[in-house]
Amino acid sequence: MKLLLYTFLIFLFNISDTIAQENRISWRKRAKLALDYEKNGDLYNAAVLYQGIYEEKTDKPEYSFRAGVCFLELRDYQSAIKYLEVVKNDNDKYDKPGYKYSLALKQAGQPAKAKNAFISFLNNYQGDDKNKYKEIVENEIKGCNYALKAKEFTNTSVTVMHLSSIVNSATTEFAPIPFSENVLYFSSISNGNAKIQRTTRQQDGWTLPQIPSIFEGNMVKSHFGNGSFSEDGKRFYFTQCDIVSEKPECAIYFMERIVENKWSDPIKLPDYINPDNVNTTHPCVVSVQDGEILYFSSNRSGGRGGLDLWYTTRKKDGKLSSFTLPRNLGRNINSPGDEISPFYHPISGVLYYSSNGRVSAGGLDIFKSRGQKLHWEVSQNLGFPVNSSADDLYYTISEPHGGGYLVSNRPFPPERSTTTDDDIFYFGVESVSINIGGSVYINQIDSSRMIRDVNVRLFKISSNLDEELIDEKLVSKGRFYFDNLEPDCSYLVLFNKADYEEFNYSFATLNQSVDLVSDIYMSPLHSVVSKSDVISSRDIMYFIMPAEHHSNETAYQLPIKPIDPLSGLLYTGDTLATFYEFDAIAGLGDSRKLFYDESGIPQPFHLPVSLPEEVSGSVDGPYEPSDISPSSVSYKIQVSAVRNFKADKFKDLKQIGRLFMEDIDGGLKRILVINKEKNVEGIDGFKRKSDALNVLSFILNNTRFDYAFVVKYVNGERVGDGFRGWNEEEGLETDSRPDGYIPKDSYDGF
Repeated sequence: MKLLLYTFLIFLFNISDTIAQENRISWRKRAKLALDYEKNGDLYNAAVLYQGIYEEKTDKPEYSFRAGVCFLELRDYQSAIKYLEVVKNDNDKYDKPGYKYSLALKQAGQPAKAKNAFISFLNNYQGDDKNKYKEIVENEIKGCNYALKAKEFTNTSVTVMHLSSIVNSATTEFAPIPFSENVLYFSSISNGNAKIQRTTRQQDGWTLPQIPSIFEGNMVKSHFGNGSFSEDGKRFYFTQCDIVSEKPECAIYFMERIVENKWSDPIKLPDYINPDNVNTTHPCVVSVQDGEILYFSSNRSGGRGGLDLWYTTRKKDGKLSSFTLPRNLGRNINSPGDEISPFYHPISGVLYYSSNGRVSAGGLDIFKSRGQKLHWEVSQNLGFPVNSSADDLYYTISEPHGGGYLVSNRPFPPERSTTTDDDIFYFGVESVSINIGGSVYINQIDSSRMIRDVNVRLFKISSNLDEELIDEKLVSKGRFYFDNLEPDCSYLVLFNKADYEEFNYSFATLNQSVDLVSDIYMSPLHSVVSKSDVISSRDIMYFIMPAEHHSNETAYQLPIKPIDPLSGLLYTGDTLATFYEFDAIAGLGDSRKLFYDESGIPQPFHLPVSLPEEVSGSVDGPYEPSDISPSSVSYKIQVSAVRNFKADKFKDLKQIGRLFMEDIDGGLKRILVINKEKNVEGIDGFKRKSDALNVLSFILNNTRFDYAFVVKYVNGERVGDGFRGWNEEEGLETDSRPDGYIPKDSYDGF
C-alpha cells in the first residue's frame, strides 16, 4: 500500500478516453503502455490494460499477476482476489503473489479463507526473506483469528453511520476536524488536489462544503489537509504536500489567528521537525498547563519502521523555534509497520491512532493507549464496529457532536459498495452510566455517625453464581462509591472492619443509567465504640476539601452544587452544613476556590502572580527482547482476583502460559499467568520484562481480561502494584495506572 494512502489517500484515476483505442492495438504495445501507466502512478489504467491482456492471452499469467497487484494497490479487493488467485502458488516466479492474495482476502472480509491462504503461502514460500515474512504472516494470521472472533470484540453500544452524501463524494474524504457544536472541517480530493473544506450541521442536514477563505490563495503547496486546531481555536497545525515523481513530500505548517477572521500565512515548522526527504504529517496538538504537545506521524530516521508517531513540545506563548526536538513515542505505540492519524483525548488521557503493524482485523485498525509523551500503556484494538476488514483511520471524539468521526473505505450498503476510496463516518455511543454509592454508619440506633476506615469490596456475580472481585477500596471518610458498572449484571458489595459485624448486600443493574444510593449500617461487636472509629467535624471538613489544599497555590475548586465531585452523591446533614460554610468563604475570593491556613481555618483563594508548575505526564506494544533479569527477579501477569476459582473461565489463557494462584486476605485468590516452562533458576515467572509485556498485550487484545497487568517479583515476593507498559524515558517499569483506574487485586472484565 502506497505511502500516498496514509498522507492524503490520493489515487488519481486519470481514466483515459483512449482506453478503447488502446485495446484495439497489439497486446505487446498495450503491455508497454500499461507498464508506463504503472510507473507513472496511474494504477487504474494500468490494471485495466493488464486485465484485458490476460483475458485475451490466458497463457500469459504474468499479466494476471500485474493486474492483481495494481487492483490491490487500488484497494479493489475483489478484483485483486480474482487475478492473484491465478498465480497464488507461483511464488518462485513472481513477487509473493500468495501473500498478496491472502491480504486481499483478509481485507475483503474473508478471514477464514485468508487464514488458510496465509498458512499455504508460509508452508510453500522458500525465498531468501522467508524468516522476515514468517513473522509478518504470523501476525496477519493472528489478525484473521481476531476477525473470526468479531462477535466477542463488538461493542453493541456503538453505532457507525455513513455521513451525508453532501459531505462524502465519489472521491476521497478524510481527516475530519469537529469544530464547535455544528461545524466540521475535513479534507477532500477535488480536481486532483487535496483541500480542506468546511460544512455546518443544520436541522435538515449538512450544508454544501466550501473551502474556507483562510485557505484560499495563500497555500504554499498544491495539497493541504490533515489539520488540528489548538484548544482555544487560535492556532492551526496542518499538512501541505507536493507530489514529486508520483510520491508525496509532506511537511507540517502552522497558522495563527491574528484577529477574529484574519489568519497569518502558513509557516513551515522548523527543519528539525520537517527534515528534507522525509514525510511529516497528521499533526495533533494538545494543550497542557504550560504549553502544547504536538503529536505527529513521520518516517524520519530513528523510528521503529515505516511511519511512526512522534511528539514535540513548546512552552506557552513560545516561538515556533522553541519546539523541542521530536521524540519517538516508543514500543508501546509504534511497530515495524505504519502508525498514523493520532488523536489525543485530553479528558480521558487516551491516544487513538491507526496501525497496520499490529494485530488487525483488516489493514489499518484503530488502537488506543492511555498516557502522555513517553509514558504509555500497552495498545489495545478498539474492536468492532469501529474497525472493519478494510482500512480504518482518523478516529476523533467530539463531545459537542455527541460522538465522533472516523474514516474508512469499508463497504456500507446501500450508501456505498466500493472500497477504492475513503469516506467519513460518524459514530455515536449509547451512553449508560451506572454508579453506586452511599455512607457507612454505626447501626441504625446511632445513624448520625459515619464510620472511618471500612474495607469495601465489589464483586461481579456470574450466571453460575461465581463471585469475582472487580474493585476494592478502603473508605476512610465514611462514604463509598463505585462507578462505570455494567448493565444487566449482578453485583455483591462486602463491608469489613475490625470489631464490626461483616455486612454485604447484592443488587442487579438494568440497561439504563442510574445512580444507586444505599446507606449502610454496621453493628459494632462491643458496646463501647472507639472514638477513633467515628468521623469528627475535622474529618467532615477534609471530606469536603482534602487537607492537602493548604496554600493559595494548592487551592481547592469548590463545586457549585452540594454534590461530592468524586461520587456524585448529594451532601447531607453535617456535611451539607459544612459545604455551605465553605461556599460563603469561597465567595470572598476568586474563582470559588479556598484553602486551609496554618491553623486549619479555611481561607479564600486569590489569583496568583506566577504561572502554575508543569504537570508531568505519567503512564506507558509488541516488544523486542529485553535483558534477562537477575536471578532473583521475575515477572508475572495478574489477570483476576476471585473468591471461588473456576478453571473454565481461564482456559483461553492456557495457550500462552501456565495459570498460577496466590492466596490473599479475605479468602481471595489472585489468578496469575506465568511462563510455560520454569526458568534455569527454577523460579516461576518471566525472566524478560519484554516477554511479560508481550503476553500482556495478547491478553488485553484477545481475551476478556481487559484490566490485566504485570507484577514484578523479587525472591518470590511481590514488589509494587504492577504496570501496563514500558517506560521509554527511564527504561524502568512504572505503575501506568492513574488513581482509581485499576485497583490493586482487581479485575473489571466479564
